[in-house]
Amino acid sequence: AEATEAPAVEAPVTETPAADATPEAEATAEAADGQMVTVASNGGRVLVRAQPRVPSAILGYVSDGDTFTLLETSADGAWLKIDFGSDGGWITANLAQVNP
Repeated sequence: AEATEAPAVEAPVTETPAADATPEAEATAEAADGQMVTVASNGGRVLVRAQPRVPSAILGYVSDGDTFTLLETSADGAWLKIDFGSDGGWITANLAQVNP
């Protein structure tokens, strides 16, 4: 049987889309000014999703050690919205480290 949902972390892969360097102007009250997020996935890649939930459309992947601007944190703190692509994307907070 085929799996329908990809795991949050996969084996290391060389293909990593470039993050859009344009900062998002509209962040919610949960946004942190100037904070950065570093992916901490022990060498794997992390799914970037359109919404802070599973299932949600996969926008791409980020790799261990990649750093992005933090745009927003989900109300429950489980997801982080990062500066990825044109509208940002969500990664699971347990595979990232928020830096001051």
